[in-house]
Amino acid sequence: MKPSILNEDIFQSYAKEHKLQPFRVKQVFFEIYKNQNIEFSEMTTLSKDMRQDLEKAFSIIPFEVTDVVEGEDSTKI
Repeated sequence: MKPSILNEDIFQSYAKEHKLQPFRVKQVFFEIYKNQNIEFSEMTTLSKDMRQDLEKAFSIIPFEVTDVVEGEDSTKI
């Protein structure tokens, strides 16, 4: 399982290792939190190469939906 990009320590280490400029790191978090993108491929403010690299290295949501139970007033995932 790939680590979550939301783990700031891991992502900061990655950014340092890959020499990402600080504004690029901000762009990633802007896409996730402000634009609510949970797919790297939809983060069009990032270069295609960067999106592909991030997709290979990280997941955004570190869990998988295995079951959905819908009731009259609620949904459980």
